[in-house]
Amino acid sequence: MIDSAVMSNDELVEFAEGLARVASTGGGPKALAAHLGTLLDAAVLVEDAEWRHVALAGAAKRSVPPSSRDLISAAPKDGEGAVALQTPGDAAGGVAVRIRGGDSPLGWLSVFPNGSGAEGRLAAVRLAAAAIAVELSRDAGGGRNRRKSFWDRLISRAYDDPIEAKDDATARGISLAASYVAVAIEAEGLEETVAATKMGDLRRICLETLRSGSGDIVVLERGGGFVFLCPAPMEVDAANARTAATLIARTATKNHFGAKIVGGVGRPAEAIAAHRTVEEARESMFIARRLFGGSRVMPYEDLGVYPMLLRGGATSAELREVSDRILAPLRAYDEKHQTELIRTLRLYFDVGQNVKTAAAELSVHRHTVFYRLRQIAEISGHDLDSAHDQLTLRTAMAIDALNSHER
Repeated sequence: MIDSAVMSNDELVEFAEGLARVASTGGGPKALAAHLGTLLDAAVLVEDAEWRHVALAGAAKRSVPPSSRDLISAAPKDGEGAVALQTPGDAAGGVAVRIRGGDSPLGWLSVFPNGSGAEGRLAAVRLAAAAIAVELSRDAGGGRNRRKSFWDRLISRAYDDPIEAKDDATARGISLAASYVAVAIEAEGLEETVAATKMGDLRRICLETLRSGSGDIVVLERGGGFVFLCPAPMEVDAANARTAATLIARTATKNHFGAKIVGGVGRPAEAIAAHRTVEEARESMFIARRLFGGSRVMPYEDLGVYPMLLRGGATSAELREVSDRILAPLRAYDEKHQTELIRTLRLYFDVGQNVKTAAAELSVHRHTVFYRLRQIAEISGHDLDSAHDQLTLRTAMAIDALNSHER
């Protein structure tokens, strides 16, 4: 435990006045950290809530890690909210306190003294963390809040004109991508005492998994989770976002997150229509939770007819669109290679999935039917042994048959 009673009241007042002078001159987090480093003869590291480097100040006669994240995660917490840091192969250690803006975590302030300067001066570290919190909150309250309000407006369909949306984004310092893919993520079963910390961990895991070279990922807090808008100017970017999103639950498990992760991925949408991909991502998350269970993130495109069943009231045109989308890969393959995959699938279902009977009806060997079924699974992306995928294919075939007179 770190003793916080060593500094006298006069010393604390003098230090606080020094922090105020630094802040009044616009020195920012780095200058405030330097003021603390001088008092403690220490290196002072400031990181934001996503563990990004904010400032490194003071003097170091010892090794300082590039981030305190692993040290903080591994360290026991004391009753006063401070964390005693033990660096590998270094007996001096250090101390870290959370930087908070009200109830919101803004980051961490870590101190690595050259000697024992941090012992008994925890109050000074906390004063410095409070002063840095003001600076970080001020920065966030300016440009960051203006940027956040843009995304809130965009998702709520406040813009009718793409040019208006782009101009407003530019005015707020946002470089708008042509298209986005939304990823909705929620954690289930978190204990209230650790929920805030765990949500910060989940945000970090998601951003690290989804990171893209196509632009900055937008993070929106929604309900008990997050929506991430991933820039997808090309189809390959959308495909990469989908693939990365499906790995989030597995990555969380590897990081010992300790709670179930459920999520969904929307289809790519133009920036002006970003609400569509967000709605699809949240629909996918709802379906994944209700029908599939476990920790998983499911793309909208893999859910077949379930989104249509969830929404209800689909028009004939919408039903045909769903059927055409599901059967299009098989129909295109048949047309290109003069095969009968669609006919084989329809007959296979009509005879109760009896391969021998289907082979007789098609006048082919049953091994040929098995081969065609494997092709159907590979080309369509639907597993014929899965009840969920069978429902999707059966529904698509039924809609196709009902509208065959229009072909």
